[in-house]
Amino acid sequence: MTAFTDTLGFNKNSAAFPAWGPHRFVFFDVTLNFAKIVAARSAASATALAATDTLQVVQLPAGTVLLQGGIEVVTAETTNTTATFDVGFTGGSPAAANVFGNDVASNAAAITATGLAAPVLISADDTLDILLNTAAPANAVVRIWAVGVNVNKLDG
Repeated sequence: MTAFTDTLGFNKNSAAFPAWGPHRFVFFDVTLNFAKIVAARSAASATALAATDTLQVVQLPAGTVLLQGGIEVVTAETTNTTATFDVGFTGGSPAAANVFGNDVASNAAAITATGLAAPVLISADDTLDILLNTAAPANAVVRIWAVGVNVNKLDG
């Protein structure tokens, strides 16, 4: 299993809260177009994605309390239709590797969401990850998202 930290084919934003004011609630989301990711990795001569690989997708700044998250299959996979996803934290900390999505099918457009019974504090910058369980998708488009609260002290 390889854990990829690069952003070939997608933009995972930065580990910072949005600059649009002192709002406490935050929404993070990243769209993964696997056709573009596969092409970008190939063009960069990077290792191809395979089953059991993970991608670090959404950067979460320290001081975030996550309330809910999920995965939306925007465009269903038509090539590697057995591909499934887990969404959470690789290594199981600060929450499970599948806390926001467990064995989500890639071959049907749908949205999966999980609200946490016990919200998770991100005490150090971290990432929300996607695990490619059974196969690497070739053309699915998925969106990973999370809702949180900035609990850092605000100036002023």
